[in-house]
Amino acid sequence: MGSKKLKAIAVRGTKPIELYNKERVSQITKEITKRIMDNPLSRGLRELGTPGVVRPFYEAGCLPSYNWTTGYFKEGESLTAETLNKTILKETKGCFACPIRCKRVVEVNEEDLKVDPSYGGPEYETIASLGSLCGISDLKYIAKANELCNKYTMDTISTGMVIAFAMQCYQEGLLTKEDTGGIELTFGNRKAMLKMIEKIAYRKGLGDLLSQGSYLVAKKIGKGSEKFIHQVKGQEIPMHDPRLKTGVGLQYALSDYGADHMKAAHDSFFKDKDSVGIKEMKDLGILEPVSPTDMGQKKIALFKLLDIYWTVFDILGVCDFGYVPRSVGTMEELLEIIRAVTGWRTTWFELMKLGERSINMARIFNHREGFTSEDDTLPEVFYHNFKGGPLDGQGAIDKADFQKALKLRYQLMGWGPDNGIPTPAKLIELGLDWLTDEVKR
Repeated sequence: MGSKKLKAIAVRGTKPIELYNKERVSQITKEITKRIMDNPLSRGLRELGTPGVVRPFYEAGCLPSYNWTTGYFKEGESLTAETLNKTILKETKGCFACPIRCKRVVEVNEEDLKVDPSYGGPEYETIASLGSLCGISDLKYIAKANELCNKYTMDTISTGMVIAFAMQCYQEGLLTKEDTGGIELTFGNRKAMLKMIEKIAYRKGLGDLLSQGSYLVAKKIGKGSEKFIHQVKGQEIPMHDPRLKTGVGLQYALSDYGADHMKAAHDSFFKDKDSVGIKEMKDLGILEPVSPTDMGQKKIALFKLLDIYWTVFDILGVCDFGYVPRSVGTMEELLEIIRAVTGWRTTWFELMKLGERSINMARIFNHREGFTSEDDTLPEVFYHNFKGGPLDGQGAIDKADFQKALKLRYQLMGWGPDNGIPTPAKLIELGLDWLTDEVKR
C-alpha cells in the first residue's frame, strides 16, 4: 500500500448485517460481559490498558532499553500505567460495544507541547519503542510521538526501532551531525526523537533513509551497523523479550510477515496449573503447564497449537483480548457465536484446519518470493545474556537449542525438517493439493 501511496481503504455499508440467530448472539455476549470485570486479566486491561505491563517488565529488568543493549531502565517508574493515569490520561475508550475499554486517551496542553486526544494514547509497545528504547522517560513526549505516528499513519514499533538504531549509530560515530542535519541524535533527546518522526514522515534528510526501515538502512550505512538492527524477515521486532518467553521467540522467527508479538498467546498464560490457558483450553489438548523459558518438546507442540488458534482469531476478526487465554470468553462461547452468526454447524476441528491452511498458504507464498528456512531466525541479541539490572548475566537463548526447536516445529507442521516447506502429504490433508506444483516450481 505504501508503494502505491495508499493509506487506507474505506468501505461504508448501507444495509443491516443479518445474523442467523440474533437472540443467541445477544445472549452469549451478555453472559461474557457480566463476567468481564470478575476476571483479573480483563479488569487489568480496563484499569491500566496495555501499559500495565511496563511496571512488571521494568522491575524484572526486561524492558527493552537503549536499542536493546539492556533491559534495565532506571526511569521505568515514569513510564508506568499508574504514572500515565495520574498525569496525562483524559479518558478511556474501547472498540464498539466492548466492555473492556482498554484504549487510553491522553491530552497535554502546555505552552510548548500539545497532544491532541483525537489520536488516543500510547499502547505499551509505543511507550517502550518510542520511550525506553530511545532512552526517553517523558510520557508527554512519548504521547506526542504517538500522535505524530498516528497522524502520519506510521507504525510506532518500527518508527521507534529505526530511531533507536539511528541513535546507536550516532553514538558509535557511524552517523554524524552532518548526516542528521544538525540534530543531536542522542539517546534521551526527546525533541530530536520528535524531529526525526517528522523527517521520516516527509522523507526529508536522514528521514528519507530511515523511512525504509532499519534492515535496508543498515545495508546502506554499512560500517558494521548491521549488528545494531533487530529484525526478522525485514520487520523490526516488538517489545517483548523472548529470552523470558521462548514461545514468543518461536513466533518471531516463524511469523510469515516478520516478527510479531500477537502471532500467538504468550508463554505466561500456560506457566502453571492455575493459568488460564491450562484451565480453559483443554479442548485443544492443552493439559500440562510449561515454563516460559522452556524450549523442550512440550513447548514446541504447545505453540504449534497456539499459532493455529490465534490465526483463526485473525481470520474471524476476533480480538485477542476477548477470549481465552487472554480474557474471559471461552472457546465454547466463541464457537456458539460463530454458529449463531452464520448458521454453520462448524467445529473447533474445522476451525483449526482453517487456521492451518492459512499458515501453509502463507508459507508457500513466502517460499515463492524467495524466503527460506534461513529467514526463520532471531536477532543475535537474544543469544546473549542480559546486561544490567536484575537479570544481568542471565537469559541467553542457546542457538543450537533454538535451531533444534525450529526443526521439530517444522515436522509437527508437516513441513520438511531441513527446508521448512510444506510436504505434498500435508497439502493433501489440508485440501491444498492444488499448490503442490507451486512448491515444485
